[in-house]
Amino acid sequence: MQSYLWATLFYSSTFFTVVSCAEFHAGHAAVHTSALSRRTRPTMAQERAYTEADEAMANLSTSIVEYQCEYIGHIGVGTKSDGTPQFQAKVVFDTGSTNLWVASTLCHKPPCDSDRALEFYDPQLSTTQEVFLDNGGAPRKKDIDVHFGTGELIGPLQIDTFHVGPFHLKQQPFAMIRVMNGGVFQAFPFEGILGLGFKDMSFAGIEPFFDRVIQQKVLPHNEFAFFMNIDSRKPSALLWGGIDQDLYHGPIRMFPVIQPHYWALELIDFKLGNVSIAGAGMKGDPVKRLIVDSGTTIFTAPPALHRELMKLIPSTSCKKANDYPPMTFVLRGADNETYDLVVTQETYMLSSGSGCEPGFMSLVTAHKFGPAILFGEVFMKHFFTVFDRGDGNDKNAKVGFAPANFAATPKVEQAESASFIETKASRSGMRSITLDSRAQMRSSDVSRKIRQHYPFA
Repeated sequence: MQSYLWATLFYSSTFFTVVSCAEFHAGHAAVHTSALSRRTRPTMAQERAYTEADEAMANLSTSIVEYQCEYIGHIGVGTKSDGTPQFQAKVVFDTGSTNLWVASTLCHKPPCDSDRALEFYDPQLSTTQEVFLDNGGAPRKKDIDVHFGTGELIGPLQIDTFHVGPFHLKQQPFAMIRVMNGGVFQAFPFEGILGLGFKDMSFAGIEPFFDRVIQQKVLPHNEFAFFMNIDSRKPSALLWGGIDQDLYHGPIRMFPVIQPHYWALELIDFKLGNVSIAGAGMKGDPVKRLIVDSGTTIFTAPPALHRELMKLIPSTSCKKANDYPPMTFVLRGADNETYDLVVTQETYMLSSGSGCEPGFMSLVTAHKFGPAILFGEVFMKHFFTVFDRGDGNDKNAKVGFAPANFAATPKVEQAESASFIETKASRSGMRSITLDSRAQMRSSDVSRKIRQHYPFA
């Protein structure tokens, strides 16, 4: 019989298993923490199949521009004569793409007709700007045209310095937004996307942002991590070069990326309760990948599996949803052992005006990168998530998880924009309420098990 150590800490529950032979994060601290705020917009979720051509430059997940919200933060683009950024852009940090788009003064039509548009990136005002040259050494004149579900971005390539906290990334290629088409961009301010995916998916072999970070050795450790605060009134954070031990509980368990195109882990099985449904409706081709994508709001599944899953966990009253069984995602670790990541109904069922509905949408990825299930914001709000590029070799990349500390406030700098979330929230006067969300990770070879309860203020 296995022996368990139970440590009751706070109020609501998260389970995480500690395994003696597991590979864990080394615990080095981040060198900078960027504040993230959560923006919302009208729901426009829709099903879409992506082709390999789409994925060459487009974001993997439709929800980055089609669902309810995502987290945004500031990056500096270009350099003024005094050395400060020429433009502070509010961007989506997206691990599901290598897109790097920035709003520019080339954009004149709506929604670029506000006073804010006068502050957009202007290469003529930057002392570090360079013209992007094609393979023949001539300036590239053709615009890039990329579709994001219901939206479209058009614009030319440019080169300039990017500023993130204390580090400066030189000669980074990116696209200047000339045109924003689609109602999705009309509903809220949109100033850019910073893709944090792998070079394998980049357009025309353009070196992605984080590959340049590695190349220029601007961080002591080639990694970044997300703390997505479950309380939208409090700041969230993107940590560069390490972690903050106050933002999670227990060790961070690391899993190897097996196909460095997306941040994809090997998915051995997918269960609802004790029944495997990895191949449900899939005609002998079960899901094989679990992709962690900060640009996705909810969970996603291939259309055939999604249809079968919706029959098993239909929308219902939240009282009835409490009886739905947990989901188990069986992952392979770097030690070749398998680990169960268990997500209960309190996480995968989302409260709506009329009850509770599944936090899943249908999404197709190119077959050579799937079939895949995506973990997005809903998952990452409950787990502190680390994206580690190691020595810079894509084959050594890893993703790490640890239960998030819902009581924590990340140590971020004061935001510069009034529209940006207050980043130095006080710890005083926090209100404790019940959190209806649990997650669990366990191994078949458990040496000790910790049950943790966390407050949500």
